[in-house]
Amino acid sequence: MLSVTLIIPTLGRTEEIEALFYSLALQDVPGLNCIVVDQNPDGRLDGTITRWQRELSIQRIRAAPGASSARNIGLQHATGDIVAFPDDDCWYSPGLLENVVRWFEQHPQFRILTVGALDRNGASSGNRWVQDQCEIRPINAFRTTFCSTIFTRRSASAMAVRFDDAIGPGSGTRYGCGEETDYILRLLECGDRGFFDRTWHIGHPKRDMLSGQVDRRRAAGYGYGMGHVMRKHSLGLLWASFVLYDFLRLVLVAVKGDFASAALCFYHGRGVATGYMAELSAAAAVRP
Repeated sequence: MLSVTLIIPTLGRTEEIEALFYSLALQDVPGLNCIVVDQNPDGRLDGTITRWQRELSIQRIRAAPGASSARNIGLQHATGDIVAFPDDDCWYSPGLLENVVRWFEQHPQFRILTVGALDRNGASSGNRWVQDQCEIRPINAFRTTFCSTIFTRRSASAMAVRFDDAIGPGSGTRYGCGEETDYILRLLECGDRGFFDRTWHIGHPKRDMLSGQVDRRRAAGYGYGMGHVMRKHSLGLLWASFVLYDFLRLVLVAVKGDFASAALCFYHGRGVATGYMAELSAAAAVRP
């Protein structure tokens, strides 16, 4: 049976990672091991990790803040046949890992699998693509790749490609998200094939522009990161469609009188637009 390594960057959370460990203890997968990349400056997780090490194989690595760099550190220590990257505030649904392992055993032609994401109320909280099942392509990668839902074979390409540590939370840049999509796009460029299947799901709080869980700074950072990744991979038509989508969403929620959400859509859309254009301007500036 294929073994699984979970790389879990964590910063500032305690109850949430407790819930994650609880959900992992219910998974029936031999050879499951967890690499916790602890970015906390204190020992808030000491007791939690000690307790759960009685039921789970947990390796703890200390690191400076930065989600992408933390995942890269975890990749250096990963030994499982399948590698995944759960957030420290997500949880795994019962039977998820057994189904993921079985899927990879039955589909040797694929090296990437992504699943759905639901919040505690059963509402979609990620991977909002129009199809329930499809092969992952650049055109749909932003809607089918959410970091906590990604599972990859530990192939030569997957171990050679790393997360861009200039993108994502804690990167110190304006690129507030998109690191997981950039990672998947680069794996696709290496010839790896990926598949999205909403048959299974992880649990994760809903944090989009209309959830009330995002402020203007984060909305802009999310957009800027997405625009940066689209420019990095020359996805101009996709970029235009995302900007148009945010504008239409802004109008719809404003008509309903939800001006707070409309403002978030504006900041996100502006971030997508300027993230892409800033990269375009930078490229033009260095062109001879």
